[in-house]
Amino acid sequence: MVGKVGPANVTLANVGERAGYSRGLATHHFGSKGALMQRLVETVTHQFRNAMFDRGESTDPVVELRALIGIYFDVMADLQPVNRARLVLWADAVAHPASETRATMVAADREFREEIEKRIALAMTAGLAPTTIHPQGLATAVVAVLRGVALQSLMDDDVDLQAARGEVEALLIHRFRTEQEEDRS
Repeated sequence: MVGKVGPANVTLANVGERAGYSRGLATHHFGSKGALMQRLVETVTHQFRNAMFDRGESTDPVVELRALIGIYFDVMADLQPVNRARLVLWADAVAHPASETRATMVAADREFREEIEKRIALAMTAGLAPTTIHPQGLATAVVAVLRGVALQSLMDDDVDLQAARGEVEALLIHRFRTEQEEDRS
């Protein structure tokens, strides 16, 4: 429901009705709209975290990073209501800084960036990426590109997710070229 109408248009009464229960059940269970939104953000963030990070680690951080990007695009290609709600809540937290869910969304974004940053730093340590990369800066740019593509695809059915995925991967492959590879080319 949040993914379709936005958090501002959600009421506890229409959540209860939509779930097929009394209008007051959501109020009884959550107490307030803020508590409902907070629980939704926590649930959606937990599901996102499981999809992105809880699948075991590869020994190659570059392969892991490409896999994370692939999972992100797979989720976007088959966008479920819970993932749409996450993007809508993220956009709402940007548009409304006083939002009750903003702190949770900021924490989730930081966690996502830090996971990507960790893989970039591991690639650098392993000699799989140039030492000129700024891990936090690149992680921020990767999340920005992924989020931007996701928001564009929410607004415009004409966005080609496969083409965007290929370009994001190509950008990373280029950025991960080591100085030795550049000397040989």
